[in-house]
This record gives sequence, structure tokens and C-alpha cells, in this order.
Amino acid sequence: MTNLDRFSQGLPDPKEARVVGECITCGGGVYEEELVWGTDEGLLHDRRDCIREYIADFAIQKVAG
Repeated sequence: MTNLDRFSQGLPDPKEARVVGECITCGGGVYEEELVWGTDEGLLHDRRDCIREYIADFAIQKVAG
């Protein structure tokens, strides 16, 4: 039988999450158990604006064609 006890507690309260790092693009806190991208420079939030800003630092945006 499958044990579903982990669901009885609900999701962790984000206010209680521990800050474990800082996003290299926005400078915001990276919290324990948060999904992030790891680079040689540091951690990066898994958000479109953080990813775009990181890529823009070393790439040139163009119109294809």
C-alpha cells in the first residue's frame, strides 16, 4: 500500500524557507528546495526574466533571417 503521509502536511510555508544563496542576475534570495540553474558564476532563478538577463550578458539578440 502506498504511504501518502507526506501530503498530510501540505506544502512548506515559503516564509519559513531558509535562504541558501543569491541569484546572480536579480540579486534575489534563492531558497532551500527552490528549482534553480547552476552556472560557473553562481545560481540563477528558474524565471524567464532572470534567464533572459543572464543570456543577454554574453549573447547578441538578432532577428533571424
